[in-house]
Amino acid sequence: MGEAADADPEVRIPRSALGSVQRALASVHAAVGLHATLQAIAEGVTSSTPYTNVTVTAAREPDAVDLHVEAVVGPADAVAMLLGTTCPRAAMVEHLAGGEAWGTLRFWSHFGETDGVIMFVPDYEPLDVPDAWRPEYELMAPLYGPGAELIGTMSLDRPRGGRIPPPWTNEFLELFAEQAVIAILNARRHEQALRAMRTLEQERAALHAAFAEQHARETDLRHQTRRDSLTGLANRVLLQERLEELLAAPTPLSVIFCDLDNFKQINDTHGHAVGDEVLRAMGARLARRLAAADVVARIGGDEFVVVAAGVQQQDAPGLLRRIEETFARDPVRIGDLSLHLSCSLGLVCDPGGAGARPGSAAERAEELLSNADREMYAHKRSRAGVHRLQRLAESQPLQRPVAEGLTARVRRGPRRRPDGPGRQDPAAGHRRRSRCRPPGGCRGSPAPASRLR
Repeated sequence: MGEAADADPEVRIPRSALGSVQRALASVHAAVGLHATLQAIAEGVTSSTPYTNVTVTAAREPDAVDLHVEAVVGPADAVAMLLGTTCPRAAMVEHLAGGEAWGTLRFWSHFGETDGVIMFVPDYEPLDVPDAWRPEYELMAPLYGPGAELIGTMSLDRPRGGRIPPPWTNEFLELFAEQAVIAILNARRHEQALRAMRTLEQERAALHAAFAEQHARETDLRHQTRRDSLTGLANRVLLQERLEELLAAPTPLSVIFCDLDNFKQINDTHGHAVGDEVLRAMGARLARRLAAADVVARIGGDEFVVVAAGVQQQDAPGLLRRIEETFARDPVRIGDLSLHLSCSLGLVCDPGGAGARPGSAAERAEELLSNADREMYAHKRSRAGVHRLQRLAESQPLQRPVAEGLTARVRRGPRRRPDGPGRQDPAAGHRRRSRCRPPGGCRGSPAPASRLR
């Protein structure tokens, strides 16, 4: 049976060709992607049929206008001329209509020129036999998809041996064309799925980028609305938020109000640009020296606020000293200027837990800030009074003991003395001073400070 089949090549496909056919079709269906599938079709035809020159065209998309030459197996000049070219689908349909039907194949025994269809004509001398394959011959296997859509073609030329192949070759080509259509449709679907996945990935990436950009804008906006633009410290909004968060926990905390002394004089004398540099330098110092503090804020002008959680009232003086040192220990150098600064401080403490003030966290935060502000201004007024008395004492040398006594009294606070016969009347001291006659000076020594109390 096998020998009979091999002996009658005009009747059926020889068994010797079946192995190559199976391998060729397996390669076609194993290919991934449209280009790889079309290349496998071209190579499969040349490896399992007598034809040595094969050109495969295909429509890359359903209902595409053009067919693209995607695979060429043959001489280098044929590859260079045909690969990557296109032809209108309508022109190819017209060209196929002019061919002689060999089953589903189409054959031309002469040059079937059609506008838009590029043809490669090999230059060789045909055999001098009746069944010789001639250079002007052309054989094409149209590839029809669902609905008789022309999705591509296989163009075949130059069979081995130089003769027209036997009829079984055409039957094989028809079978191969059917399998090629299935493989091309699957490859196109695969390409479409990949494109859809890439599009989804691009859209997802774009959405992620847009979300990240929006989040960055919101973060930046939140930062801008909660940070002082001059120093980069927290502003009043962030100070209020953090203070409320800290007050919600049962933890003691201290709030220190800081105000630069004589800052207006710096602005008036050296200009606002120097004043801004002073504020930046002080803000940087506070942030650096008080890195462990929960909040370091500038709330406007020359006012800063420090909030430290876990600092109880007995520990607060140490924190105050550190803040005073931050302002006063080293001068601020701006260009050729060297400015010595001091500050007025106001401290309030919240014990937290059961000893906390009543009210909501927002109300307690407002109360703490208000109380710290009042303490700071009380400190500033007392220091200003001391400084005025010191300047008065410096301007009146003879009265220095009196001034020093008054200065000491301001620092210590008023002290009550009981009324009694030994108490001096301040007016008497005043009358004695009024009896001093220049230029010889006062008679006797100046009244001691104790007599003016």
